[in-house]
Amino acid sequence: MTGVESIISFTDIPARVWGIGRATRSCAAVRIVTLVEQDRPGAITPGRSGAADPTMRATVHAFYPMCGRVHTLTWDNDSEFAEHALIDIALEAISFFAEPYSAWQCGCNENLNGLLRQYFPKGCDLGAFTPTQIHAIEDRLNQRPRKRLGFRTPQHEFDKSFKLGALRS
Repeated sequence: MTGVESIISFTDIPARVWGIGRATRSCAAVRIVTLVEQDRPGAITPGRSGAADPTMRATVHAFYPMCGRVHTLTWDNDSEFAEHALIDIALEAISFFAEPYSAWQCGCNENLNGLLRQYFPKGCDLGAFTPTQIHAIEDRLNQRPRKRLGFRTPQHEFDKSFKLGALRS
């Protein structure tokens, strides 16, 4: 492991969770953190380092507007996720960790990482991209039809999920 201790095993995870992972790192120490809920859109959050504090702040910033709908989070075992307990408090969520060297347990994140490689090849300098450019790529990926969704987009499924949630509230 890289400094993050598992608090709850991946094998105890409930069916519907948000997965958080690091998509890529670059020589400029800029990271992209992926946030994905199974078939829902994958947000990508640029960070200026691989440190835990900026990752924690970016994750809370991304999830806080919908914190009432975020109950469980699944993390890679990377040191930038060491502040998971603070994220749990801020979002009133529970964190789970994938087992070390078990990328297959975070399949949605791994799939999104593969799609991101079309825009950010390994070794590219992520510092050369502006936040506006990164958000445009995020929008393209979230508007891309998926076969497993009956050729609907992840954004459509996400919006539909929130409409159903609003009706139940």
